Amino acid sequence: MIASIDDCLPQSDFSLSRTAELCRKFIFVSFILLLSASGVLAADAAKSLNLLVITADDMNADSSGWIGNRLGATPHLDAFAKSAHRFVNSHVTVPICQPGRSALMTGRVPHRNGALGFDPIRRDVPTLVEVLRVHGYYTGCIAKAAHMAPAEKFPWHAVGDQALGKQPTKFAEKFGEMLAAAAQEKKPFFINANICDPHRPFIDGAGKQARAAAPLDEARLFKPNEVTVPAFLEDIPRVREEVAQYYSSVSRFDVAFGLLMKELTNAGRDADTIVVFMSDHGMSFPFSKATVYLSGTWSPVLIRVPDRMESQVHTEFVSSVDVMPSLLELVDVKAPEGIDGRSWVPLLKGESQPDRDFVITHVNTVSSGKSFAQRCVRTKDRALMFHAWVGGPNKFRVEAMSGLSFAAMSASTDATIQSRVKQLVEGETLMLFDISVDPTERRNLIHEPKYASDVAQLSQKLLAHMKQTNDPQLNAFETAIARQ
Repeated sequence: MIASIDDCLPQSDFSLSRTAELCRKFIFVSFILLLSASGVLAADAAKSLNLLVITADDMNADSSGWIGNRLGATPHLDAFAKSAHRFVNSHVTVPICQPGRSALMTGRVPHRNGALGFDPIRRDVPTLVEVLRVHGYYTGCIAKAAHMAPAEKFPWHAVGDQALGKQPTKFAEKFGEMLAAAAQEKKPFFINANICDPHRPFIDGAGKQARAAAPLDEARLFKPNEVTVPAFLEDIPRVREEVAQYYSSVSRFDVAFGLLMKELTNAGRDADTIVVFMSDHGMSFPFSKATVYLSGTWSPVLIRVPDRMESQVHTEFVSSVDVMPSLLELVDVKAPEGIDGRSWVPLLKGESQPDRDFVITHVNTVSSGKSFAQRCVRTKDRALMFHAWVGGPNKFRVEAMSGLSFAAMSASTDATIQSRVKQLVEGETLMLFDISVDPTERRNLIHEPKYASDVAQLSQKLLAHMKQTNDPQLNAFETAIARQ
Protein backbone atom coordinates (compact mmCIF):
# COMPACT_ATOMS: atom_id res chain seq x y z
CA MET A 1 0.00 0.00 0.00
CA ILE A 2 1.03 3.62 -0.46
CA ALA A 3 2.35 5.16 2.74
CA SER A 4 0.48 8.45 2.50
CA ILE A 5 -1.54 10.58 0.11
CA ASP A 6 1.31 13.06 -0.16
CA ASP A 7 3.55 10.23 -1.28
CA CYS A 8 1.31 9.75 -4.32
CA LEU A 9 1.40 13.34 -5.53
CA PRO A 10 3.88 14.31 -8.25
CA GLN A 11 5.95 17.27 -7.08
CA SER A 12 5.51 20.20 -9.41
CA ASP A 13 8.35 22.55 -10.34
CA PHE A 14 5.91 24.94 -11.97
CA SER A 15 3.87 27.78 -10.56
CA LEU A 16 0.17 27.04 -10.86
CA SER A 17 -2.79 28.97 -9.65
CA ARG A 18 -4.01 27.83 -6.22
CA THR A 19 -7.35 26.74 -7.67
CA ALA A 20 -5.80 24.72 -10.47
CA GLU A 21 -3.38 23.05 -8.07
CA LEU A 22 -6.15 22.09 -5.65
CA CYS A 23 -8.21 20.65 -8.50
CA ARG A 24 -5.25 18.63 -9.74
CA LYS A 25 -4.60 17.22 -6.27
CA PHE A 26 -8.27 16.47 -5.67
CA ILE A 27 -8.54 14.47 -8.88
CA PHE A 28 -5.29 12.59 -8.26
CA VAL A 29 -6.12 11.83 -4.61
CA SER A 30 -9.66 10.71 -5.49
CA PHE A 31 -8.21 8.28 -8.01
CA ILE A 32 -5.80 6.86 -5.42
CA LEU A 33 -8.54 6.52 -2.78
CA LEU A 34 -10.80 4.76 -5.26
CA LEU A 35 -8.10 2.26 -6.12
CA SER A 36 -7.23 1.74 -2.45
CA ALA A 37 -10.87 1.18 -1.47
CA SER A 38 -11.24 -1.46 -4.14
CA GLY A 39 -8.07 -3.24 -3.04
CA VAL A 40 -6.45 -2.75 -6.44
CA LEU A 41 -3.23 -1.25 -5.13
CA ALA A 42 -2.78 -3.86 -2.44
CA ALA A 43 -3.38 -6.67 -4.89
CA ASP A 44 -1.00 -5.21 -7.44
CA ALA A 45 1.75 -4.69 -4.87
CA ALA A 46 1.39 -8.25 -3.62
CA LYS A 47 1.48 -10.01 -7.00
CA SER A 48 3.59 -7.77 -9.24
CA LEU A 49 7.03 -8.57 -10.49
CA ASN A 50 9.69 -5.91 -10.20
CA LEU A 51 10.95 -4.00 -13.24
CA LEU A 52 14.55 -3.07 -13.97
CA VAL A 53 15.22 -1.19 -17.21
CA ILE A 54 18.93 -0.73 -17.92
CA THR A 55 20.16 1.49 -20.73
CA ALA A 56 23.54 2.12 -22.25
CA ASP A 57 24.22 5.61 -23.54
CA ASP A 58 25.22 5.85 -27.23
CA MET A 59 26.17 2.18 -27.71
CA ASN A 60 25.95 0.64 -31.17
CA ALA A 61 23.91 -2.51 -31.66
CA ASP A 62 26.86 -4.51 -32.98
CA SER A 63 29.30 -3.64 -30.19
CA SER A 64 28.35 -6.69 -28.09
CA GLY A 65 29.59 -10.24 -28.33
CA TRP A 66 26.13 -11.78 -28.08
CA ILE A 67 25.20 -10.33 -31.46
CA GLY A 68 28.46 -11.27 -33.17
CA ASN A 69 31.19 -8.80 -32.17
CA ARG A 70 34.46 -10.66 -31.54
CA LEU A 71 36.32 -7.99 -29.59
CA GLY A 72 35.18 -9.27 -26.19
CA ALA A 73 34.21 -5.88 -24.71
CA THR A 74 30.92 -7.03 -23.13
CA PRO A 75 31.31 -10.36 -21.27
CA HIS A 76 28.72 -9.52 -18.59
CA LEU A 77 26.08 -8.42 -21.10
CA ASP A 78 26.81 -11.48 -23.23
CA ALA A 79 26.26 -13.78 -20.24
CA PHE A 80 22.95 -12.09 -19.49
CA ALA A 81 21.82 -12.42 -23.13
CA LYS A 82 21.96 -16.23 -22.89
CA SER A 83 18.98 -16.21 -20.51
CA ALA A 84 17.03 -13.41 -22.20
CA HIS A 85 14.64 -12.96 -25.08
CA ARG A 86 16.60 -11.21 -27.84
CA PHE A 87 14.76 -8.80 -30.13
CA VAL A 88 17.40 -8.43 -32.81
CA ASN A 89 15.39 -6.11 -35.08
CA SER A 90 14.46 -3.55 -32.45
CA HIS A 91 14.85 0.12 -33.33
CA VAL A 92 14.52 3.18 -31.14
CA THR A 93 11.78 5.55 -32.23
CA VAL A 94 14.14 8.52 -31.90
CA PRO A 95 17.97 8.16 -31.95
CA ILE A 96 18.60 11.16 -29.66
CA CYS A 97 18.89 11.18 -25.85
CA GLN A 98 15.97 13.23 -24.51
CA PRO A 99 13.32 12.73 -27.21
CA GLY A 100 14.27 9.05 -27.29
CA ARG A 101 13.70 8.63 -23.57
CA SER A 102 10.46 10.58 -23.81
CA ALA A 103 9.20 8.10 -26.41
CA LEU A 104 10.36 5.16 -24.30
CA MET A 105 8.60 6.44 -21.18
CA THR A 106 5.33 7.42 -22.89
CA GLY A 107 4.89 4.78 -25.59
CA ARG A 108 4.24 7.61 -28.03
CA VAL A 109 6.11 8.96 -31.04
CA PRO A 110 7.65 12.43 -30.57
CA HIS A 111 4.96 14.53 -32.25
CA ARG A 112 2.34 12.83 -30.08
CA ASN A 113 4.08 13.25 -26.73
CA GLY A 114 5.33 16.81 -27.23
CA ALA A 115 9.08 16.18 -27.08
CA LEU A 116 10.21 16.79 -30.64
CA GLY A 117 13.71 17.53 -29.37
CA PHE A 118 15.09 18.54 -26.00
CA ASP A 119 11.63 19.60 -24.91
CA PRO A 120 9.33 18.53 -22.06
CA ILE A 121 6.51 16.15 -22.85
CA ARG A 122 2.94 17.43 -22.67
CA ARG A 123 1.36 17.30 -19.22
CA ASP A 124 -1.66 15.38 -20.48
CA VAL A 125 0.51 12.44 -21.61
CA PRO A 126 0.81 9.62 -19.02
CA THR A 127 4.28 8.26 -18.29
CA LEU A 128 5.42 4.79 -17.26
CA VAL A 129 6.63 6.25 -13.95
CA GLU A 130 3.23 7.77 -13.15
CA VAL A 131 1.30 4.63 -14.04
CA LEU A 132 3.50 2.31 -11.99
CA ARG A 133 3.63 4.66 -9.03
CA VAL A 134 -0.18 4.81 -8.94
CA HIS A 135 -0.14 1.01 -8.81
CA GLY A 136 2.04 0.92 -5.74
CA TYR A 137 5.53 0.73 -7.19
CA TYR A 138 8.65 2.23 -5.67
CA THR A 139 10.26 4.17 -8.53
CA GLY A 140 13.94 5.03 -8.90
CA CYS A 141 16.16 6.51 -11.60
CA ILE A 142 19.95 6.56 -11.75
CA ALA A 143 21.38 9.20 -14.13
CA LYS A 144 19.68 10.80 -17.16
CA ALA A 145 16.77 12.07 -15.02
CA ALA A 146 17.26 15.54 -16.50
CA HIS A 147 16.41 14.05 -19.91
CA MET A 148 12.95 13.15 -18.69
CA ALA A 149 10.96 16.36 -18.34
CA PRO A 150 9.02 18.03 -16.88
CA ALA A 151 9.99 16.64 -13.49
CA GLU A 152 6.39 16.46 -12.29
CA LYS A 153 5.62 13.90 -15.00
CA PHE A 154 8.40 11.64 -13.73
CA PRO A 155 7.68 11.41 -9.98
CA TRP A 156 10.60 9.21 -8.92
CA HIS A 157 10.87 8.28 -5.25
CA ALA A 158 14.66 8.47 -5.59
CA VAL A 159 17.12 9.80 -8.17
CA GLY A 160 20.82 9.00 -8.52
CA ASP A 161 23.11 11.78 -9.72
CA GLN A 162 24.18 12.04 -13.35
CA ALA A 163 27.85 11.73 -12.35
CA LEU A 164 27.23 8.14 -11.23
CA GLY A 165 26.64 7.14 -14.83
CA LYS A 166 30.38 6.75 -15.46
CA GLN A 167 31.31 5.43 -12.01
CA PRO A 168 30.42 1.72 -12.06
CA THR A 169 31.04 0.90 -8.39
CA LYS A 170 29.16 3.91 -7.04
CA PHE A 171 26.42 3.35 -9.61
CA ALA A 172 25.87 -0.17 -8.31
CA GLU A 173 25.93 1.04 -4.72
CA LYS A 174 23.14 3.53 -5.47
CA PHE A 175 21.17 0.74 -7.12
CA GLY A 176 21.58 -1.34 -3.97
CA GLU A 177 20.27 1.53 -1.87
CA MET A 178 17.16 1.73 -4.02
CA LEU A 179 16.57 -2.02 -3.73
CA ALA A 180 16.81 -1.73 0.04
CA ALA A 181 14.43 1.23 0.13
CA ALA A 182 11.82 -0.64 -1.93
CA ALA A 183 12.12 -3.66 0.36
CA GLN A 184 11.76 -1.50 3.45
CA GLU A 185 8.58 0.04 2.06
CA LYS A 186 7.35 -3.43 0.99
CA LYS A 187 6.71 -2.28 -2.56
CA PRO A 188 7.57 -3.79 -5.91
CA PHE A 189 10.09 -1.59 -7.68
CA PHE A 190 10.58 0.01 -11.07
CA ILE A 191 14.17 1.21 -11.43
CA ASN A 192 15.55 2.84 -14.55
CA ALA A 193 19.33 2.42 -14.38
CA ASN A 194 20.99 4.54 -17.06
CA ILE A 195 24.68 3.76 -17.53
CA CYS A 196 26.25 6.79 -19.23
CA ASP A 197 29.00 4.93 -21.08
CA PRO A 198 29.94 4.86 -23.90
CA HIS A 199 28.69 8.45 -24.34
CA ARG A 200 31.37 11.03 -25.09
CA PRO A 201 33.89 11.95 -23.71
CA PHE A 202 35.44 8.55 -24.31
CA ILE A 203 38.19 6.96 -22.25
CA ASP A 204 41.33 7.68 -24.26
CA GLY A 205 44.23 5.30 -24.81
CA ALA A 206 45.98 6.42 -21.64
CA GLY A 207 42.84 6.39 -19.52
CA LYS A 208 42.79 10.19 -19.25
CA GLN A 209 38.99 10.30 -19.22
CA ALA A 210 39.06 7.95 -16.23
CA ARG A 211 40.08 10.15 -13.35
CA ALA A 212 38.30 10.26 -9.99
CA ALA A 213 35.09 11.59 -11.53
CA ALA A 214 34.96 8.67 -13.98
CA PRO A 215 37.29 5.87 -12.86
CA LEU A 216 38.23 2.89 -14.99
CA ASP A 217 36.80 0.37 -12.49
CA GLU A 218 38.43 -2.61 -14.23
CA ALA A 219 37.50 -1.45 -17.74
CA ARG A 220 39.76 -2.71 -20.50
CA LEU A 221 41.72 -0.15 -22.53
CA PHE A 222 41.70 -1.04 -26.22
CA LYS A 223 44.44 -0.05 -28.65
CA PRO A 224 43.72 1.06 -32.22
CA ASN A 225 45.28 -2.08 -33.70
CA GLU A 226 42.97 -4.30 -31.62
CA VAL A 227 39.62 -3.01 -32.88
CA THR A 228 37.62 -3.42 -36.06
CA VAL A 229 36.25 -0.19 -37.48
CA PRO A 230 32.49 -0.53 -38.15
CA ALA A 231 31.85 -0.84 -41.88
CA PHE A 232 29.70 2.29 -42.05
CA LEU A 233 32.76 4.36 -41.04
CA GLU A 234 36.03 4.88 -42.88
CA ASP A 235 39.01 2.82 -41.72
CA ILE A 236 41.58 5.59 -41.48
CA PRO A 237 44.00 6.17 -38.56
CA ARG A 238 42.15 8.86 -36.61
CA VAL A 239 38.81 7.06 -36.96
CA ARG A 240 40.43 3.83 -35.75
CA GLU A 241 41.93 5.71 -32.80
CA GLU A 242 38.54 7.06 -31.77
CA VAL A 243 36.84 3.69 -32.24
CA ALA A 244 39.38 2.22 -29.79
CA GLN A 245 38.47 4.94 -27.28
CA TYR A 246 34.81 4.15 -27.80
CA TYR A 247 35.33 0.45 -27.12
CA SER A 248 37.23 1.25 -23.93
CA SER A 249 34.13 3.11 -22.80
CA VAL A 250 31.96 0.16 -23.89
CA SER A 251 34.08 -2.00 -21.61
CA ARG A 252 33.40 0.31 -18.66
CA PHE A 253 29.69 0.13 -19.46
CA ASP A 254 29.94 -3.66 -19.22
CA VAL A 255 31.67 -3.43 -15.83
CA ALA A 256 28.74 -1.34 -14.56
CA PHE A 257 26.23 -3.77 -16.04
CA GLY A 258 27.91 -6.70 -14.35
CA LEU A 259 27.97 -4.95 -10.97
CA LEU A 260 24.26 -4.12 -11.31
CA MET A 261 23.34 -7.73 -11.98
CA LYS A 262 25.50 -8.87 -9.07
CA GLU A 263 23.73 -6.40 -6.79
CA LEU A 264 20.34 -7.68 -7.94
CA THR A 265 21.37 -11.27 -7.21
CA ASN A 266 22.88 -10.44 -3.81
CA ALA A 267 19.63 -8.72 -2.82
CA GLY A 268 17.72 -11.90 -3.70
CA ARG A 269 15.63 -10.08 -6.34
CA ASP A 270 16.80 -11.70 -9.57
CA ALA A 271 14.07 -14.36 -9.38
CA ASP A 272 11.19 -11.86 -9.23
CA THR A 273 12.49 -9.07 -11.46
CA ILE A 274 11.89 -8.50 -15.16
CA VAL A 275 15.14 -7.10 -16.56
CA VAL A 276 15.27 -5.14 -19.82
CA PHE A 277 18.43 -3.94 -21.53
CA MET A 278 18.74 -1.62 -24.51
CA SER A 279 20.90 1.22 -25.75
CA ASP A 280 19.18 4.58 -26.14
CA HIS A 281 20.56 4.75 -29.73
CA GLY A 282 23.70 4.23 -31.77
CA MET A 283 27.28 5.37 -31.16
CA SER A 284 28.23 9.04 -31.30
CA PHE A 285 29.86 8.88 -34.73
CA PRO A 286 28.84 10.05 -38.23
CA PHE A 287 25.93 8.13 -39.77
CA SER A 288 24.80 6.87 -36.38
CA LYS A 289 23.44 8.90 -33.43
CA ALA A 290 20.88 11.57 -34.41
CA THR A 291 20.28 10.01 -37.83
CA VAL A 292 17.77 7.48 -39.15
CA TYR A 293 20.55 5.48 -40.76
CA LEU A 294 20.73 1.88 -39.55
CA SER A 295 23.38 2.42 -36.90
CA GLY A 296 21.49 5.39 -35.48
CA THR A 297 18.27 3.58 -34.61
CA TRP A 298 19.15 -0.12 -34.41
CA SER A 299 19.05 -1.10 -30.73
CA PRO A 300 18.44 -4.79 -29.98
CA VAL A 301 16.51 -5.41 -26.78
CA LEU A 302 17.22 -8.10 -24.21
CA ILE A 303 14.39 -8.96 -21.84
CA ARG A 304 14.48 -11.61 -19.12
CA VAL A 305 11.16 -12.65 -17.63
CA PRO A 306 11.50 -14.92 -14.57
CA ASP A 307 9.93 -18.38 -14.81
CA ARG A 308 7.92 -17.50 -17.90
CA MET A 309 8.36 -18.19 -21.59
CA GLU A 310 11.54 -19.89 -22.74
CA SER A 311 14.02 -17.33 -24.03
CA GLN A 312 14.54 -17.15 -27.76
CA VAL A 313 15.58 -14.93 -30.65
CA HIS A 314 12.81 -12.74 -32.10
CA THR A 315 13.27 -11.36 -35.61
CA GLU A 316 10.11 -9.24 -35.77
CA PHE A 317 10.61 -5.49 -36.18
CA VAL A 318 9.75 -3.74 -32.93
CA SER A 319 10.17 -0.22 -31.60
CA SER A 320 11.07 1.49 -28.34
CA VAL A 321 7.49 2.82 -28.08
CA ASP A 322 6.54 -0.82 -27.54
CA VAL A 323 8.45 -1.07 -24.27
CA MET A 324 5.88 0.70 -22.07
CA PRO A 325 2.83 -1.37 -23.13
CA SER A 326 4.93 -4.56 -23.01
CA LEU A 327 6.12 -4.01 -19.45
CA LEU A 328 2.69 -2.98 -18.24
CA GLU A 329 1.12 -6.13 -19.65
CA LEU A 330 3.83 -8.29 -18.08
CA VAL A 331 2.97 -6.90 -14.62
CA ASP A 332 -0.80 -6.99 -15.25
CA VAL A 333 -1.32 -3.23 -15.37
CA LYS A 334 -3.63 -1.73 -17.99
CA ALA A 335 -1.86 0.61 -20.40
CA PRO A 336 -3.19 4.17 -20.78
CA GLU A 337 -5.18 5.12 -23.85
CA GLY A 338 -3.42 6.78 -26.76
CA ILE A 339 -0.21 4.74 -26.84
CA ASP A 340 1.40 4.27 -30.25
CA GLY A 341 3.36 1.17 -29.29
CA ARG A 342 2.11 -2.41 -29.06
CA SER A 343 2.89 -5.02 -26.43
CA TRP A 344 5.43 -7.72 -27.26
CA VAL A 345 3.83 -10.24 -24.92
CA PRO A 346 2.21 -12.20 -27.79
CA LEU A 347 5.64 -12.40 -29.45
CA LEU A 348 7.20 -13.61 -26.20
CA LYS A 349 4.62 -16.41 -26.20
CA GLY A 350 5.53 -17.41 -29.74
CA GLU A 351 2.49 -15.87 -31.37
CA SER A 352 2.53 -13.59 -34.40
CA GLN A 353 1.45 -9.98 -34.85
CA PRO A 354 0.56 -8.13 -38.05
CA ASP A 355 2.82 -5.40 -39.45
CA ARG A 356 5.93 -6.60 -37.69
CA ASP A 357 7.93 -6.65 -40.93
CA PHE A 358 8.80 -2.96 -40.81
CA VAL A 359 9.54 -0.14 -38.38
CA ILE A 360 9.34 3.65 -38.59
CA THR A 361 11.83 6.03 -37.00
CA HIS A 362 12.01 9.79 -36.47
CA VAL A 363 14.37 12.73 -35.95
CA ASN A 364 13.17 16.29 -35.45
CA THR A 365 15.12 18.83 -33.42
CA VAL A 366 18.68 17.98 -32.34
CA SER A 367 20.68 19.06 -29.29
CA SER A 368 21.76 22.35 -30.90
CA GLY A 369 18.10 23.34 -31.21
CA LYS A 370 18.18 23.17 -34.99
CA SER A 371 15.61 21.18 -36.92
CA PHE A 372 16.96 18.35 -39.06
CA ALA A 373 13.67 16.49 -39.55
CA GLN A 374 14.04 12.91 -40.82
CA ARG A 375 11.76 9.91 -41.21
CA CYS A 376 12.57 6.34 -42.19
CA VAL A 377 10.53 3.23 -42.91
CA ARG A 378 12.75 0.17 -42.68
CA THR A 379 12.30 -3.51 -43.54
CA LYS A 380 14.75 -6.41 -43.60
CA ASP A 381 16.04 -5.53 -47.08
CA ARG A 382 15.05 -1.92 -47.73
CA ALA A 383 15.16 1.51 -46.11
CA LEU A 384 13.29 4.57 -47.41
CA MET A 385 14.46 7.82 -45.83
CA PHE A 386 12.95 11.29 -45.97
CA HIS A 387 15.24 14.20 -45.05
CA ALA A 388 13.02 17.25 -44.76
CA TRP A 389 15.95 19.54 -43.88
CA VAL A 390 17.65 19.20 -47.28
CA GLY A 391 17.61 22.50 -49.13
CA GLY A 392 17.15 24.44 -45.92
CA PRO A 393 19.43 27.05 -44.37
CA ASN A 394 21.74 24.63 -42.57
CA LYS A 395 23.97 21.76 -43.54
CA PHE A 396 23.62 18.74 -41.29
CA ARG A 397 25.58 19.07 -38.06
CA VAL A 398 25.09 17.14 -34.82
CA GLU A 399 27.10 16.29 -31.71
CA ALA A 400 28.12 12.93 -33.17
CA MET A 401 30.24 14.82 -35.71
CA SER A 402 32.52 16.26 -33.03
CA GLY A 403 35.75 14.54 -32.11
CA LEU A 404 38.34 12.79 -34.24
CA SER A 405 36.36 10.81 -36.79
CA PHE A 406 34.37 13.39 -38.72
CA ALA A 407 37.30 15.82 -38.67
CA ALA A 408 39.50 13.14 -40.24
CA MET A 409 36.89 12.29 -42.83
CA SER A 410 36.42 15.97 -43.73
CA ALA A 411 40.17 16.49 -44.09
CA SER A 412 40.64 13.47 -46.33
CA THR A 413 41.39 14.00 -50.03
CA ASP A 414 40.07 10.55 -50.91
CA ALA A 415 37.16 10.93 -53.35
CA THR A 416 35.17 8.09 -51.83
CA ILE A 417 35.42 9.58 -48.33
CA GLN A 418 34.55 13.05 -49.61
CA SER A 419 31.44 11.61 -51.27
CA ARG A 420 30.49 10.06 -47.95
CA VAL A 421 30.92 13.39 -46.15
CA LYS A 422 28.71 15.07 -48.77
CA GLN A 423 26.04 12.39 -48.29
CA LEU A 424 25.90 13.23 -44.58
CA VAL A 425 26.12 17.02 -44.55
CA GLU A 426 24.18 17.82 -47.75
CA GLY A 427 21.97 14.75 -48.04
CA GLU A 428 19.12 14.09 -50.45
CA THR A 429 15.46 14.59 -49.72
CA LEU A 430 14.46 11.02 -50.58
CA MET A 431 16.82 8.07 -50.30
CA LEU A 432 16.23 4.36 -50.89
CA PHE A 433 18.78 1.76 -49.87
CA ASP A 434 18.88 -1.93 -50.72
CA ILE A 435 20.18 -3.35 -47.43
CA SER A 436 20.69 -6.80 -48.93
CA VAL A 437 23.56 -5.53 -51.11
CA ASP A 438 24.39 -2.22 -49.41
CA PRO A 439 24.19 -2.74 -45.62
CA THR A 440 26.11 0.47 -44.87
CA GLU A 441 23.61 2.56 -46.88
CA ARG A 442 25.94 4.31 -49.30
CA ARG A 443 24.13 4.13 -52.67
CA ASN A 444 20.83 5.99 -53.11
CA LEU A 445 18.55 4.03 -55.45
CA ILE A 446 15.56 6.37 -55.34
CA HIS A 447 15.64 7.00 -59.10
CA GLU A 448 16.45 3.44 -60.17
CA PRO A 449 13.47 2.09 -62.21
CA LYS A 450 13.86 -1.46 -60.86
CA TYR A 451 13.19 -0.17 -57.33
CA ALA A 452 10.08 1.89 -58.19
CA SER A 453 7.72 -0.65 -56.63
CA ASP A 454 9.75 -0.63 -53.41
CA VAL A 455 9.55 3.15 -53.24
CA ALA A 456 5.80 3.03 -53.79
CA GLN A 457 5.16 0.35 -51.18
CA LEU A 458 7.36 1.88 -48.51
CA SER A 459 5.96 5.35 -49.18
CA GLN A 460 2.47 4.04 -48.52
CA LYS A 461 3.54 2.55 -45.19
CA LEU A 462 5.15 5.80 -44.12
CA LEU A 463 2.22 7.90 -45.33
CA ALA A 464 -0.22 5.73 -43.40
CA HIS A 465 1.82 6.13 -40.22
CA MET A 466 2.16 9.88 -40.69
CA LYS A 467 -1.58 10.30 -41.23
CA GLN A 468 -2.46 8.09 -38.28
CA THR A 469 -0.18 10.01 -35.91
CA ASN A 470 -0.83 13.47 -37.40
CA ASP A 471 2.83 13.91 -38.25
CA PRO A 472 3.75 17.58 -38.89
CA GLN A 473 6.03 16.45 -41.74
CA LEU A 474 3.18 14.80 -43.65
CA ASN A 475 2.63 17.57 -46.21
CA ALA A 476 6.36 17.91 -46.86
CA PHE A 477 6.67 14.17 -47.44
CA GLU A 478 3.66 14.10 -49.78
CA THR A 479 5.20 16.93 -51.76
CA ALA A 480 8.56 15.16 -51.98
CA ILE A 481 6.94 11.93 -53.18
CA ALA A 482 4.90 13.79 -55.80
CA ARG A 483 8.06 15.40 -57.19
CA GLN A 484 10.05 12.16 -57.18
